[in-house]
Amino acid sequence: MILSHGIGYTKYSTGNRKPETGNRKPETGNRKPETGNRSVYGLSREWLVRDGAVVPRAVVLSHDEQYARLADAVPEALSSAVVAGDPCFDRMAASEPRRRTYRSALDADDDMMVVLVSSTWGPHSLLGRNPNLISQLLAELPSDRHVVAAVLHPNTWFAHGPAQIRLWLGDCLRAGLRLVPPAEGWQQAVLAADVVIGDFGAVTGYAACVGRPTLLASFPEDQIANGSAMDELGRTARRLDPASAFPPQFDAAVAEAATGQFTKVRELATSLPGSSASALRRAFYGFLALPEPTRAPLVPPYSADVLLPERMPVAAWWVAAQWHGDHEAEVTRWPADVDARDEHAPNTTDRHLVVEQTHPRRDLHGNAAVVMLRDLHDVDETFARRPTCSLVVTGKEVVHRDKGVVVQGLSDVDESVACASAIYAWLSAGRTWDALPDKGLVRIGGHQIEVALSRPHVPPRPT
Repeated sequence: MILSHGIGYTKYSTGNRKPETGNRKPETGNRKPETGNRSVYGLSREWLVRDGAVVPRAVVLSHDEQYARLADAVPEALSSAVVAGDPCFDRMAASEPRRRTYRSALDADDDMMVVLVSSTWGPHSLLGRNPNLISQLLAELPSDRHVVAAVLHPNTWFAHGPAQIRLWLGDCLRAGLRLVPPAEGWQQAVLAADVVIGDFGAVTGYAACVGRPTLLASFPEDQIANGSAMDELGRTARRLDPASAFPPQFDAAVAEAATGQFTKVRELATSLPGSSASALRRAFYGFLALPEPTRAPLVPPYSADVLLPERMPVAAWWVAAQWHGDHEAEVTRWPADVDARDEHAPNTTDRHLVVEQTHPRRDLHGNAAVVMLRDLHDVDETFARRPTCSLVVTGKEVVHRDKGVVVQGLSDVDESVACASAIYAWLSAGRTWDALPDKGLVRIGGHQIEVALSRPHVPPRPT
């Protein structure tokens, strides 16, 4: 008995391709006609027949569309065909109520957008075509409003080796990337996502099937079997414009997905939605000539416990702080370990560097306006060694070079960074220390912090 390992049988066998159609926009509908007979990987004579005989006793198909394709390619194999739906799709559908738990595993709050990048393997994959895309997303999406995660095909992990993958994505990991391991967790990551950027791999197809707004960063149409679920995805999904700002493209993808954009993709993925476990169990027990159990088959949701992405704490930020009036400031952060494209934020805004004391890049911590420390023991040495540093923060305090401790009682480093950046922006704008409000509101992402500024006691001058 054989089963497909992806979202049905969707790719043509290599070495037998139609001409490249280019990166057309899906709304044009200008597809070149088929030329000649194309063999589909896994559903053609070369895969099913040896010495004139059909080898498998059962060929499991997820959709009737594949049955018709098998009838054209290998009609003598129809007696072995079993249309049994898609168990992966059914489990993902059953797991949808656990979405918030999966998001928690990615450390994503309810008000954050989870952007999942999915890449299959090979030169036409997302990473093969645009290896800088993940770092650009991390560099340009405000970190307190976005989580970026990545799912890479196991062939990518183990063709190059996990150490090489971690080396290539080292800057991205230092910038907060959630890297999903190759064995398990990708279904949970898809369900946690608000937007998926992918290619012609199965993960991208499943994302569209479960209704996630999906953008295609690479899609070689010449490799995709006509009439398949992935072919329909290529016809309907919006292409990512690598030169344009990302958030407006996300908004457009979200709006289109809400209209039922991928309904037909889902319909072509399975002919038996919700019933694959029953059909497969019936086929397996029949294969073994054993009586099938009378109880209903299980369709277990995916566990959140196995979604264990690799990640590192961000230790360097570009920060912009904007004051609205005299009592409210808004702080935005982008990771500094990755580089944004020209003409895109944070390159286009007034910003400063906030860097952890032990960051490995000297070019970053040597130019930091704000330095993060574990405690206050190293404050004097930090100011002495770093002339560009105006403020030092810990998880509880903000210390000014000349004024000493100016904010106390904060709950974590993020709050300290937000407060220090607001003060830095105030002073950098030419406003005086004495004009700073005694109390203010600092917003960062979906959080707001009430700040009370400490006023160092200055004894009266003698008369």
